[in-house]
Amino acid sequence: MKKLILPTLFLTNILFGQLTYVDNFDGVYPYSGASTFNFDINSDGQNDIRLWRFSSTSSVTCNGTSSLAKYACFRGLTNTYGLNLMNGNGSSIIGIDCTNDTLNINESWNEYSLLFRVTQFPNGICENIGYGTHKQGFRLILTNPVNGALGYKYGYINYTLTNVGDIIIHDWYYENTFNVPIVANSQLQYPYDGNCIHYDTVTVQDTLVTQIYDTITTHINVYDTVLVSVTDTLIINTTLNLPAPNNNNVVKVYPNPASDHITIDNGNFALMSGYTLKIENTAGQQVFNSVINQSQFYLDISTWTGNGMYYIHLIDPQNNTVTIRKIVVQ
Repeated sequence: MKKLILPTLFLTNILFGQLTYVDNFDGVYPYSGASTFNFDINSDGQNDIRLWRFSSTSSVTCNGTSSLAKYACFRGLTNTYGLNLMNGNGSSIIGIDCTNDTLNINESWNEYSLLFRVTQFPNGICENIGYGTHKQGFRLILTNPVNGALGYKYGYINYTLTNVGDIIIHDWYYENTFNVPIVANSQLQYPYDGNCIHYDTVTVQDTLVTQIYDTITTHINVYDTVLVSVTDTLIINTTLNLPAPNNNNVVKVYPNPASDHITIDNGNFALMSGYTLKIENTAGQQVFNSVINQSQFYLDISTWTGNGMYYIHLIDPQNNTVTIRKIVVQ
């Protein structure tokens, strides 16, 4: 048996403090879905940012197609601390792709940052930010516990706009130090700061030492390759239409990716009366559908339609899709 010690990589940058990264597990927000999706960026119980869809009140013509135009934008919300803002030019002008941008107080800040205006996809496009991956900048206003004054924290949302109008939010990250700039670039999948906190299934600190053991017997001058397989837990945080504090529940789906089964832990399922879980493949074929009436579902996935991507839909009692998340079968 051999032991491989991987040394910690220390990264420093005098311009930046601690960054927090939050994995949204490639949440899919469909073009035809609910009109608003709210995000508590810093997990303090206050909604900060909204992905908002709305329609025009009169007919418009885009690319030869006349209809009521549909819009999508990121919007800063007002909460206990004040109005959070987006990096962009305003609600009537297509927003800014913040890739390779550094955010600070001198940037352009508005309540809205428009992603598209369209009568239908793929034709009938008036404006859009462009299909593919983008970064949307945001500015949170919060109380600084050091001095009790209001201050700003800057961050980015990593998302993709598809050619059918669906929006996939991959993750977001923000600067934990008040009133300090934050930078993004096309290679940044999670913050590179040495004090990074990764809010997924593991906390990464700058004193981390990783030990990997294998059971392969080797001879002198013969080296083996250590393969590390990583599985994750899909976390679905749900805000329920119930009085506080019983208005939140967490649904967990694991393992993800999966090979022969998945477990869906419904958390405090008694709070979710009338809610439904539905799973479909990429062709829209349904492989599972059930009301949430028990603490767990254990699903044998060998009878599904093969390896690939599947989408789990959480549907509320009014038959509105609350969220859609991605699971992988391999």
